[in-house]
Amino acid sequence: MARIVVLNPTSSPPPPEALGQRLESLRGATVGFFSNNKPNADVLLERTAAALQARVGITPRFFTKDIPSLEAGPDLLRTCRETCHAVVLAAYD
Repeated sequence: MARIVVLNPTSSPPPPEALGQRLESLRGATVGFFSNNKPNADVLLERTAAALQARVGITPRFFTKDIPSLEAGPDLLRTCRETCHAVVLAAYD
């Protein structure tokens, strides 16, 4: 029987990190919307941000990584972490 080897052509997996604590409410929170820069990810994030802004009064911040197939750079991740209470990630085609 033939052996199949599956390769992941993207970047190496990130080190495991603990998730932040869950917010009690999104009301008044700054929420980051992080796009992987694939087609339609921005549309999904913009609509989600608009709905949350209308429903609970969040302040949206938008982030987009440069190359869809590669991991986001440490500066972009640090800015996202330091300026947002929560983050929504889209990996959409």
